[in-house]
Amino acid sequence: MTLPLVAQESGILYFKQVNGKFGWFKNGNDKNDWIYVGEIKKGKPNGTGVLSSTFGRYTGEIKNGILHGRGIYRYKSGRKRVGEFRKGRPWNVTNFDKNGKKEAVWVKGIKLKKEEMMPLEEKEHTEIKPLKIVFRVILGNTSGETITSNSSSSLILENYGFGFNQMSYKKTSLKNNVYEMQNSSLDLSYTLYMTYLVDWSATVGYGYVYEGKGSITSASSSIKYETESVSGFGLFGLLGIEWKSLEGLIGVRYYSTYYTNFINTNTSDPLGKPYSISSAQLILGLGYNF
Repeated sequence: MTLPLVAQESGILYFKQVNGKFGWFKNGNDKNDWIYVGEIKKGKPNGTGVLSSTFGRYTGEIKNGILHGRGIYRYKSGRKRVGEFRKGRPWNVTNFDKNGKKEAVWVKGIKLKKEEMMPLEEKEHTEIKPLKIVFRVILGNTSGETITSNSSSSLILENYGFGFNQMSYKKTSLKNNVYEMQNSSLDLSYTLYMTYLVDWSATVGYGYVYEGKGSITSASSSIKYETESVSGFGLFGLLGIEWKSLEGLIGVRYYSTYYTNFINTNTSDPLGKPYSISSAQLILGLGYNF
């Protein structure tokens, strides 16, 4: 009879956020937190076990708290992923729909095109990764004393994005002066795609204001000042979750714009004062993966 030199610890762990940081803990909420039951090493899932969440259940190998090795992930909808995972991402994995029909295949971390999936057992596959193309439309609006709106469209090629943003702003002051501003931005972004139980994306971007116009109307004198001199920038961040070809997005856009050289529309006299806008806005969007 032989015995292992080191016994493998087993138990239950919860994955949750505490003090702004995510980690594995011995206590948690069975309904809201991810729950792991299985082998543990140094306070993290390590070995074989079962990881359950509101999305579904994974049964198989885990290393340092991340899916790594052979396993099966069953979604609540009836879909499932079967195969080998590496560092939380599909490596050699096949996706099946709720009826058992093959819907996606990963070979050595590369997601195959549909035409490559059917003859998988009969022909060799190249290591060329298909180009990921995503089209996004994003909107943001606020109402009240100050009304703002942002609308943008962008095209994502692999990780890099290029797009345009239109921003409009209207404010009525306590003295009933009306400020109306508009501008257009060129947006550049970078998107990181992640797979850990579900397909996620994280995007950061920068917008350069290249044109715009503004007007200030005085309520007391009805004098109107206008300008087409505008400069500024925008910063934005987005989190996305993918479902087949669709992508849901939520994020924040911060913008800072500066309007100068206001001219009286009747006398051509300058106003002499610039007008600046700095604010942040919640933005929502949809994407389509070609």
